[in-house]
Amino acid sequence: MAKHPSFSEKATAVSIRLPKKLAGKKVILIDAEEYARLKRGLTEVEDALGKIVRGDAAHREGRTKAVKSLSQLGR
Repeated sequence: MAKHPSFSEKATAVSIRLPKKLAGKKVILIDAEEYARLKRGLTEVEDALGKIVRGDAAHREGRTKAVKSLSQLGR
């Protein structure tokens, strides 16, 4: 078996077998903790975008009112 060239003398390599269905596709390998962090961030962004969409719809339907200060909301 031929030895593959390494990126540096101190680097360690691990072989990973991928299913054939991933052949030719771009694949990203990340740490599980980083994946969890990114997934939490995605959930927060999706939540914010959903609220923005609902707010835009309410504004278009005239269900909002403009105020100059929060104290005017009670009136």
